[in-house]
Amino acid sequence: MFLPYIQQIKEHNKDFQFTLITKKRTAAKQILKYEQSVNQTVYLEDEILGITKSKINNFFKILNFIKKNNFSKIYIMHFSIFWFLVAKISGIKKIYKYGIFKKNVDIYLNALEQNKRWLQDSNLSSQTKIAYPQNNIKNNNQIIIGIGSSGPTKRWPTENYIELIKKINNKNIKFYLAGGNNEIENQIANKIINEIKDNRIESLCSLSIEEIMPIINSSKLYIGNDTGFMHLSAGLNIPAIGLFGDTPLSYANYTKNIMPIIPKNFETVGHNSMAMNKITIEQVLNEVKKFI
Repeated sequence: MFLPYIQQIKEHNKDFQFTLITKKRTAAKQILKYEQSVNQTVYLEDEILGITKSKINNFFKILNFIKKNNFSKIYIMHFSIFWFLVAKISGIKKIYKYGIFKKNVDIYLNALEQNKRWLQDSNLSSQTKIAYPQNNIKNNNQIIIGIGSSGPTKRWPTENYIELIKKINNKNIKFYLAGGNNEIENQIANKIINEIKDNRIESLCSLSIEEIMPIINSSKLYIGNDTGFMHLSAGLNIPAIGLFGDTPLSYANYTKNIMPIIPKNFETVGHNSMAMNKITIEQVLNEVKKFI
């Protein structure tokens, strides 16, 4: 979701080389492989910190990296006294930051408002578009099922996915189960495959993001939890039906490509709503029918 803001910063700094410093778990190097606004992507753990776990050592390693690259500007896209001190001590003249101390804010709305302030441009948009070689025709017979999640309360019940796939009564559709390569999500994928017993269903859990992206890019639709694959699908301009029972709706509102579903009779949802199991199969199926 930060990609449009990165693109906007580069657009307002066309003569500058742009280095993105992030964590490896973002898979930014794979996702941004074709992105022209980023000149260099650096993984904090691999290319700066190494194996050290000392906070003091980490501070000086990051400080040395910043000084070595002689950056003239820094955009700190989260609340952080650590990065502010690094930037200040390293002598960067222009420091743009959310703030030193963490605040309880809507991270999506805040990101947009901060960019408008930094760049002095009130016409900025939060709509995300990932640079990627586009197919002329999306595969009408291919659907991504997003079974992954950042925790159990953000996961639609596995039995619901099984019933949903059964109710999408079209033998020509191929289902890809998108999740992380971990024990829990591999178990969920295997349960769905073993229960339905159909060669139309395939797990993507063991694949890398780079291997999964062309499959998503050629698909007709995403259905699933609020997870990285939902945002990835939306960024690739794939309609994404997102199931929201324990995360704020603002996590979907930054793009027109995510259609959020919340439980019936709920006006909204947020952290600690614990309502994923209240989203019905029929609710999801009715939304799916608009696309297949």
